[in-house]
Amino acid sequence: MARHRGVTWAFLAEPGYGRTLAAELALFAVVMLASAGHGTARSKGRTELTRARTVVALAGSLGVVLLATALPAI
Repeated sequence: MARHRGVTWAFLAEPGYGRTLAAELALFAVVMLASAGHGTARSKGRTELTRARTVVALAGSLGVVLLATALPAI
């Protein structure tokens, strides 16, 4: 979708839409890493680490949604 709208890698460094989208993509990557870490910690029976990664993933997901609503229409 981004490419269809003309978004390039260089566009992500520009103020406004580009930086907001870059922040959203970075936060999404953090959420995916936390989710993967959650699965690994869960399989090893490390409940405290599992819980911490769950909280990170949930908070990050909320941040992704909030950043998505902040994106202006281009």
